Amino acid sequence: MRPATETIVTGNASRSFVLAFLCLVIASAVHAQVEAIDLTPVFLAGGIEIDRLMVYKISDIVLIRGRTSDPAAAAAAGTFAWTLGYRRIANLIEIVPALSDRGIERLAASQLSKERELDGCRFQITSLKGVVQLRGSTVRDIQKDLAIGVLRKIDGVKAVSFEESPD
Repeated sequence: MRPATETIVTGNASRSFVLAFLCLVIASAVHAQVEAIDLTPVFLAGGIEIDRLMVYKISDIVLIRGRTSDPAAAAAAGTFAWTLGYRRIANLIEIVPALSDRGIERLAASQLSKERELDGCRFQITSLKGVVQLRGSTVRDIQKDLAIGVLRKIDGVKAVSFEESPD
């Protein structure tokens, strides 16, 4: 009978040890979690012009995201982080082919024509260096917001403005 009692005591002791170890590991992991710090305003103020730019510092790593058609602009974002003193940099800026202004205008017209909610609207679209000017008339005010939202999603579009034109 004696050996069975020792086995039970040893089993309980090992379970207690494992439980204590797990509590210690979990507490350490919770303490080690670090919140992300948004550095995007610093990069924008520093002249980094990248579409959809997002920069976060997580622990000691700077994560840079966005899209551009200019590889030199993407590299400049990484260099800027280096000049700020960061040494662990994840530059994940996506290089996308540039659309010409004429290509943006054609794609914008196509995208707007596919939106059933914009039936009855008339638009004229112009683009200059990715800044889109939308002129036209809508049946309801919410259609203007929808059209602007559709155009903002197009690659290469930097800004969209709307001007109501008389019927």
